[in-house]
Amino acid sequence: MLKALGLTLSAFALAGCTTLTPMTRPKAEFHGPVPVANATPADDALICLSKTPEVRNSGIVLAVHTITDQTNKFNTDEGSFVPRDVAAMLVTSLQKAGMQQVNRSNTTVTEWEIARAKEQLLGDGGRATVGNQTVDFRPVTKGSIRGSDYVIDGALTQLDFNTYSGGAEATIGGIGGGARAFALTAAADLRVTDTQSTRIVRAGSYAKQAVGTEVYASVFRFFANEMFDIKIGDKSQEGLHAGVRWLMAEAAYDIVSSLVHHRGACDKYLPKATQELRAEQSAEAALIRP
Repeated sequence: MLKALGLTLSAFALAGCTTLTPMTRPKAEFHGPVPVANATPADDALICLSKTPEVRNSGIVLAVHTITDQTNKFNTDEGSFVPRDVAAMLVTSLQKAGMQQVNRSNTTVTEWEIARAKEQLLGDGGRATVGNQTVDFRPVTKGSIRGSDYVIDGALTQLDFNTYSGGAEATIGGIGGGARAFALTAAADLRVTDTQSTRIVRAGSYAKQAVGTEVYASVFRFFANEMFDIKIGDKSQEGLHAGVRWLMAEAAYDIVSSLVHHRGACDKYLPKATQELRAEQSAEAALIRP
C-alpha cells in the first residue's frame, strides 16, 4: 500500500513538472480575495467623532511619534510576535476621527527637501514669488512648518500567552475528537504630551485579547509498521496584529474624546460590550471618588 502511495505521489510530481517547461507561455497569476480598506469595530465611532462640532472646531493639531514593541518576546524563526512600531495604525485611526495631524514619525524627505531649498537647488517646475521678488527655486519661508499641540507616544508593554484556555478530548478505539479555546493578551501604554509645556495631559493603558477555537476529529490506524493520523476539523484564530490595530482605534477614540471634550454622543457606535464595560467603569469610578 505504501509503495502504491509513493508511486502515485511521484506521478503527480512529474505531471506538475511538465506544465512548466522552457519556451512555453507563462501561467496566469493566481489572485485571491480582492484588497479592501482595513477597518475595525471602532471605526463607526471614529467617523462619528469626525462629524461632531467638538472635533471640527477644536483646531487641535496632533503628532504621533513612536509606539515601540517593549514586550521583548519574539520567535527566533519569525521575529517579534507584535509589530515593532504601531504608530502608523494610530495615525490612521486619528485620521478617521477627523483630527489634524503633522508628521513627526518620518521626516527624512521633508528635511532633505528643506536642505536643498536652502541651497536654492530645489524647484517646483516654475517660478515662485516671495514678496516683490520672483525666484526660480522653492523659497524657505519662516513659519511655514506647522507645529503640533500634542504628541502621542508609548509602547506595547504586555504580551501574555494562554491567558485562558479550555477544552476536551477523547479517543475510543482509535477514533476520537475534541475542541479547545485559547486566548492571549496584548496591551499598550500611551501618553499624550503638550508639546509646548511638555506636560503629560493624558496617560492610559489598553489591552486586547486575541482568541482562537479549534474543533477536530481524528482517526488513528496502523498499517504494517506505520501509524497514520488523519485529522478533520476547523480552526479559527483572531489575528494578533489585527487585534493591535483595534486596540489603537480604541485608544484613538478615547484620546480624541478627551482632548475635544466630547460628551459621549458617539459611544453608541462602539460595540455593545465596549459600551457596557465603559458604563461599569464609570460607575466604579463614581463610587471611589472622594
